[in-house]
Amino acid sequence: GSDFTVYINTGQEFDGSDSGARPDEAVSWGKIKSNAESVKVFADASLVFPLIVARTFAKYVIDRKRDKLVNGTA
Repeated sequence: GSDFTVYINTGQEFDGSDSGARPDEAVSWGKIKSNAESVKVFADASLVFPLIVARTFAKYVIDRKRDKLVNGTA
């Protein structure tokens, strides 16, 4: 199973749908490891996913620029 998981959906646990299941349910299916770090975001993916991706790439770009400045290769 996965070591890290991020669930983004609007499914609620009480409706019994697969998308509403909590991450610990995925452990019982073998989808994620029992010691995995997981988070469930209750939001519309079309709104939240671009923000998560942008932040991920922003961190990468900022770290690369910082490394270049520290190493004097800017």
